[in-house]
Amino acid sequence: MYNLRLPFSYILRLPSTPKITRFQGQSIASDAVRILAKVFHVEKRLKYSSASEKAAQRRQHLKAMIDDFYQLIEEALTKSPLKPLRNAIKNALKLKKRVYQMFKHGELPLHNNHNEQLIRPTTLVRKNSLFAKSTAGAKANAIWYSIVQTAKLNHLDVFKYLETLLSAFTKRETPEIEAYLPWAHEIQESCKA
Repeated sequence: MYNLRLPFSYILRLPSTPKITRFQGQSIASDAVRILAKVFHVEKRLKYSSASEKAAQRRQHLKAMIDDFYQLIEEALTKSPLKPLRNAIKNALKLKKRVYQMFKHGELPLHNNHNEQLIRPTTLVRKNSLFAKSTAGAKANAIWYSIVQTAKLNHLDVFKYLETLLSAFTKRETPEIEAYLPWAHEIQESCKA
């Protein structure tokens, strides 16, 4: 749904783009953003205990709003809107079939922002690895990123964990590696975030 709303929000931020107005002087883009914001607001207030119950509540509370949204943009498309609005409408119409799946499947989230945030470090690592001067440098980057992400996944304070690792592995004797894994009991106790 954020991908549905984003192009309309973008239009509202363009200072020089004339907006197609409706009866009360409100733009199509602002009406679209307002409807979608209301959808998110109502979604947060739904109370359910199963996916099927969630889908039923979505049909009851959200379907009319989504229908209004699509009616609004389909009417606007017939009025030959300017390019930014036309592109936003075409994008929304392309996603229509996917959007309506949320009324059949309650387990589908309204947005995937959480998932996008989870993969962001992966894309950053990939981009940063392009600047490694050698294959060995890229491997070293990958090792560091793996250590940091594993520490985060195990709810450790990353700085404390790295400090513990570096102090343990710089001594002359080789420590037992298993004792320094992020899920080891002593590490969990000493480096908890």
